[in-house]
Amino acid sequence: MKNLFVSLCVAGLIVLSGSPLFAGSVDHLSNFSAEYMRTLNRNAATDSADAVVYNPAGVMEMENGTYGNLSLQYTDKDWKNKVDGQSLSQDEPSIIPSLFGLYKKDRWAAFAAFTIPSGGGDVDFKDGDAMTRIGGWGIINSINGFAGADLYDTIKNESLKAEKYYCGFTLGGAYKINDMVSVSLGTRYIDAYGELKVKLQVQPSALGVAFGQGDRTAASELERNADGWCGIIGLNLSPTEELNIGLKYESRTRLNFKYDVKYDTLTGAPSGLVAQEGITDGIKQRRDLPAVFTLGVSYKFTPKIRVETDFTYYFQEDADWNGDEHNVDNAYEVGIAFEYIFNKKLKASLGYLYSDTGMDAKYMTSYKPELNTNSVGGGIAYEVVPGLILNFALENSFYRDASYIDTSSGTALDIEFEKNVFTVACGVQYKFK
Repeated sequence: MKNLFVSLCVAGLIVLSGSPLFAGSVDHLSNFSAEYMRTLNRNAATDSADAVVYNPAGVMEMENGTYGNLSLQYTDKDWKNKVDGQSLSQDEPSIIPSLFGLYKKDRWAAFAAFTIPSGGGDVDFKDGDAMTRIGGWGIINSINGFAGADLYDTIKNESLKAEKYYCGFTLGGAYKINDMVSVSLGTRYIDAYGELKVKLQVQPSALGVAFGQGDRTAASELERNADGWCGIIGLNLSPTEELNIGLKYESRTRLNFKYDVKYDTLTGAPSGLVAQEGITDGIKQRRDLPAVFTLGVSYKFTPKIRVETDFTYYFQEDADWNGDEHNVDNAYEVGIAFEYIFNKKLKASLGYLYSDTGMDAKYMTSYKPELNTNSVGGGIAYEVVPGLILNFALENSFYRDASYIDTSSGTALDIEFEKNVFTVACGVQYKFK
């Protein structure tokens, strides 16, 4: 019986592996602030407290003082799986908060941040997705093959709900060695949580009804939790007043997830869905958050025009993903941003980012396929009163469709992934005297 329901079991395990929002890699998020959403390039940032996560050594270029910064993002997620031309979709939105604090004094600074480094939302495929469809056909073909007759032929009442949050807490400090060089050192603690609920039924054919067969229901609910630490080092170089270069390296975060299986049933089988794949209550599996290297170069062409270009590299092949790391390449992002300063109170920006996740369609998470992306964002920053700055941004990620033919269930299925993400971000920063 172990191989009868492999497709659906694997689907359940994969569901908990991806990040539901805007990301440049399979697991990492990069949208931490409203400032980021209006530029999409912050690796050389030196103008706002969110730099503590993008270019922590660069905070030494800011004025002395205590800064508090809060951002909220509303993300509309329009995601579709097409299975043999039938569209299975979800549009559950997400709201993502972030908080940054910075104290800078002459040659040193201390900082803290709360962010969502991965996950950050819910998905709700009310009619199922590609993996529930693959799993349903896996059950049908297994039963029919065992019986030697087409007793089942219909999948119905599919649904898949998932939730994933990685809460990140960053602490660190920076030091200005001289007018050109600053360094930073920090650490981040991650508390990771994921939940999955999946259900489907297979219905007998007319022949199956004649032989007394009834509907068979597959249903599972599980949670998983892990926590871990990473180290963060940064370097900021300011060779001239116009040129700034930011570099940062985040080490791998070791995450060993413990599973809590709430229920796991399959009509007519001695054990449930996830149990067929060896997932039982209390079992542990690794899913590290990969190491990251970032580089940003900012240049002021005039007192009013600034341009920044970024490069981010994700070391996915070096992470321990319980073997799944062999199915991906390292991921990267490249982008460029333009900022125009109207006056001391108002500036506007426009940014572009290309993200390559390093994954083929056949290995992607069905409910959140890790598609390559072209993203465009823009917005404004306005100083309402001295020390109080508001940020507003709009961003859209145009994902590249991907497709493949799946045969794991015993039935060849034409699967296509489509996504579009639109985000509205608002932020406020206050510099205390």
